[in-house]
Amino acid sequence: MIITKFRLWANIAIIALLNSCGGSNTATPNSNDIEQHEPNMQTSLKLAAIFTDHMVLQRNKAIVIWGQASVDATVKVSLLKGQQNLSTQETQADELGQWQLSLPAQTAGGPFELRVSQADNTVHIQDVLVGDVWLASGQSNMEWKLSWQVDNWQQEVADSSNGNIRFFELEKSYNAQPQSHIPSSGWKIASPATSSEFSAVAWHFAKRYQQHTGIPVAIIDSTWGGTPAEAWTSTTALQTIKGYEKDATDMLQNAQQWQDEFNHNDQLEQQKWQMLDSPDAYADGEILKADFDDSPWTPTNLPTDENTPLSHIVWARKHLQLSTKAQKVKINIGELNQIGRVFINGQQVYKEGWQDTTQELEVPADVLQLGDNIIVIRAVNSWDNRVLIGKKDHFYLQLDDTKLDLSGQWQVSNDIEPKIPDVKFYNWKSGVLFNAMIHPVINYPISGVIWYQGENNVGANTLYSDLFKGLINDWRVQWQEPALPFLFVQLASYLKQQDQPINSDWALLREAQASALTLPNTGMAVTIDIGDADDIHPRNKADVGERLWRAAQHIVLNEDIPYSGPSIKNVEAKIVAGKNVLVVAYEHVHGGLNIKGDELRGFAIAGSNGKFVNAQAVIAGDTVIVSSAKVKQPQSLRYAWADNSPANLYNSANLPAVPFRYSFDQ
Repeated sequence: MIITKFRLWANIAIIALLNSCGGSNTATPNSNDIEQHEPNMQTSLKLAAIFTDHMVLQRNKAIVIWGQASVDATVKVSLLKGQQNLSTQETQADELGQWQLSLPAQTAGGPFELRVSQADNTVHIQDVLVGDVWLASGQSNMEWKLSWQVDNWQQEVADSSNGNIRFFELEKSYNAQPQSHIPSSGWKIASPATSSEFSAVAWHFAKRYQQHTGIPVAIIDSTWGGTPAEAWTSTTALQTIKGYEKDATDMLQNAQQWQDEFNHNDQLEQQKWQMLDSPDAYADGEILKADFDDSPWTPTNLPTDENTPLSHIVWARKHLQLSTKAQKVKINIGELNQIGRVFINGQQVYKEGWQDTTQELEVPADVLQLGDNIIVIRAVNSWDNRVLIGKKDHFYLQLDDTKLDLSGQWQVSNDIEPKIPDVKFYNWKSGVLFNAMIHPVINYPISGVIWYQGENNVGANTLYSDLFKGLINDWRVQWQEPALPFLFVQLASYLKQQDQPINSDWALLREAQASALTLPNTGMAVTIDIGDADDIHPRNKADVGERLWRAAQHIVLNEDIPYSGPSIKNVEAKIVAGKNVLVVAYEHVHGGLNIKGDELRGFAIAGSNGKFVNAQAVIAGDTVIVSSAKVKQPQSLRYAWADNSPANLYNSANLPAVPFRYSFDQ
């Protein structure tokens, strides 16, 4: 159920693959990430697509530049500041016209000009800055844009003018073999005209980073909602990771067959997206009218639920008879999973995209009329073709102070428009996102990685610890930086809170994420306190970016600041006031342990029978004393071990404590 509910909301919706993976323009894993071409003496001078105006180069690291030129041509690259030539290097293009060279490292600053020339051509890259470049990657919670209704997004966008913050977003693409082409529309300078489409987490991270350091900060955004970690890991690395060896070997050995299948799937994908929001079925307005003949449709009870989903492009109609006019009219559909439109008497009153949350909406009172009224809904689910309409107690039309329940029989049809093509989630396959969205930029020096992913691996949580650590080590090998900083977000709370402790796949995934802290130069932002029970995409992205930034301050900038919430140091069994208790000692308390609320929550203990119960917990200095009258001899302890925990322990820096489990039997 957990994975199903995730898929209903995950960010798969913008899968415009018009510029995605081609079947033949592949590069070998040992290529220099330069677009492949047949030898051609007339080839014009080109740089890899990441080298454009407004780009940011990583400070204090050799500057790697690569591109395409005429075969055997001498290519000269210079970095200039005004009239001053800071550095010039030359190289010779190879038999395919590919070239690559390095310029000496520079300190932060700019603007610079990057000038690249061969005998008959010169390319000028203007407004180049040198600062810290971060790769932001993962699935939908990292991809989530400011304008996708995150908290306070309008004000963030309005105040976003900052020439020292820049974003480069890779277009979504996947491939069976490592690619060299970098699909992107180029670098964007932060401003109200651009920032609404920036990753919200990355924006808050970059803003805090730039404000604190004063240097240029850049984000390379390589994200795709609803994707698993194995898709972002190279197939060569996956061959050594338990649980993924077979799929990785299959992809390596049968790459061309897979690519042919991918290309066919992409054609279906394009057909699908052309259908999803097409107005063709209602352009003439007939289906929206009260006198439209829907008698052949199927009488269906709405709202639906997880056990009774509809499918394909669903149309639903319901007549309402009104004897009085209202001054104030509101409608609440409760659930439109996940793309939909609502019409009343032929007038559209509501439109919902996959990133929206269905809400009560005020509609013009004059849309209603005395007598017969018709409500028409069009709904489609782009993710898994399981269409949900309505929600118990949240499915009504409100006329002034009177609520008219919309539950009950509707006329429903999914035959009005063609059936949605069966599109496979091949972007989940082993290595395919690494090939298309990571491999093309591995020559580009970066300061580190910020990562937010894991929701789509919850169902395989037992494999995630090795997979996640394997991904981190893989990327460090690819960038040839064994200590490349890697900062990540632990999954937020999600789904309904439970009154009593139960097993939790989400808790197991969080534990697997935390295991990566055993690797050097890693940091984790705990977000157990800012989740949303009903939405896998919590809209508080500011705290997420802030907590990642704190980790960067400590790990990358070597600043002595609080960067982690309280984390378990050890657990001791003691007798206090005549009863057996567990005493949890914490590190990263940074001035003291605190709680939010009247009492400390989120702890559970169990005896030798392994049955956990909610426990009482009190703070004593840098420790927490945990006990329960129901457990005479406690053997095991858990904190925040749930899909959605009421845990409320913090340090003085307002950072939440790290979830954990502990057993004396381990």
